[in-house]
Amino acid sequence: MEKDDWKLVGICGIYCGTCPSYLASRENDVAELERRSKELGYTIEELRCDGCFSDKVMPACVECRHGFRKCASEHGVTWCFECSDFPCQRLEDFKHVHIVDGISHHEHLIEELQYIKDNGMDAWLEKMDREGRCPRCGKRLYWSIRDCPDCHTHIK
Repeated sequence: MEKDDWKLVGICGIYCGTCPSYLASRENDVAELERRSKELGYTIEELRCDGCFSDKVMPACVECRHGFRKCASEHGVTWCFECSDFPCQRLEDFKHVHIVDGISHHEHLIEELQYIKDNGMDAWLEKMDREGRCPRCGKRLYWSIRDCPDCHTHIK
């Protein structure tokens, strides 16, 4: 893992490495950035993101309307798994938000946060990097992709 990969670990356990705002910038996927710009109402430059703990975070994540940034600050922690209230109702409720093409982006956040707590950040980042790639060709994929755009392998 790279020394700054910890910036890809969202407070709530989201892996920023498969977020279209993060990945489209790195892949120079202008079509995806334009689609997201239209859908979310941000400029393409605003959408370019380097991860939750970077100096360049997309506005929706900075705003964190689900309250994770504020809650972590109030509890004196960086990530939810460090909190004495983990797992909490806020995380439970968040599991059912943001479903795209039948895939819930947040469904396993509590399990992922527990994995970090039990195994460490580096092990989790390696796991997420591996799971965020096409098993056949290794292309990094957006979290909601069902078929690899390069080799057309179906993603489970």
